[in-house]
Amino acid sequence: MAEKLTVIKVSGKIVENPDALKVFIRQLGKFEGRKIIIHSAAQLANTIAGKLGNNVAEANGRPVIDNNAFNAYTMVYAGLVNKQLVALLQGRKLNAVGLTGADLNIITSAKQAGAPNGATGNVKQVNAATLSLLIDHGVVPVIAPFSHDGKGQILFNETDAMAAEVSKALAARYDVTLIYCFTRNGVLLNVQDPDSVVPHLRRTQYKALREMEIIKDWFANKVDNSFSAIDHGVNEVVITSAAGLGNPKQGTHIKPSKKTTVAKG
Repeated sequence: MAEKLTVIKVSGKIVENPDALKVFIRQLGKFEGRKIIIHSAAQLANTIAGKLGNNVAEANGRPVIDNNAFNAYTMVYAGLVNKQLVALLQGRKLNAVGLTGADLNIITSAKQAGAPNGATGNVKQVNAATLSLLIDHGVVPVIAPFSHDGKGQILFNETDAMAAEVSKALAARYDVTLIYCFTRNGVLLNVQDPDSVVPHLRRTQYKALREMEIIKDWFANKVDNSFSAIDHGVNEVVITSAAGLGNPKQGTHIKPSKKTTVAKG
């Protein structure tokens, strides 16, 4: 039987909020089993980029990373935020290591063709064997959303997609659960009502919610990545808050249907 592994993508709004981050770290300390953390930090990166004279535009709620802002993003994500998370985990007796996808050749990407996002990449390959060496030794990889193209270029990656790709790659070796941890309690039928959580989201329901524009823009991207992960061997995806982390009664759960044929590897 495959060992359980949880891949947790934590949003920047949690990482950048001291109170929310305390809740996240406290809940994570209670979380059993092997873990990987992939983190964002967009608001802080935008602030630092602005102080350096490089304002960051947005498209559909996502930052548009041009070459001028790229250095600030690298410093904030791969430096300050990544190492702060590692130190906090060590304080909870979780032996962590901070990485980007470029380290140890963990993640290679292809630069987006014709995109205005500067050095932005789409994941091509995840080195599951190397990640497994760390995981199997009880280490918690804390990954900033950067990769490389194999030709000396570091690339920025969208974090929801990176978390899904890492989960897919490891699903052939582990029983993988992917958790998207952010500021809402899950997928909401009414964004004004935090208790209107959809406990179990199926494709037909998701399609209907998209047609009604209840799920749209950046959040639709998150759910699209969730179903893609399920289609490639991930056992479950959970969309939840920091307070709900690890509580099976909380959040929105997405699982393979009985008729779904998953692709391993």
